[in-house]
Amino acid sequence: MIEGTRTIDATTERRVAKRRFSALAAAVREHEANVRRREYAIRPQDQHLYRRLRQILGVLEESDRR
Repeated sequence: MIEGTRTIDATTERRVAKRRFSALAAAVREHEANVRRREYAIRPQDQHLYRRLRQILGVLEESDRR
């Protein structure tokens, strides 16, 4: 084995990927909430990104279903 490398099984790899994706999703939700508190409107491209993330996560809000 090469120093600094390690083999992980597929289950562990999926678990790590899922944790990273969840952390990314949480960061985007936090950013979205911070932007909503600002005085100016959310840019359309940001709104699209947030909507896509919710679709990917399977969390669609009623306003996104239109």
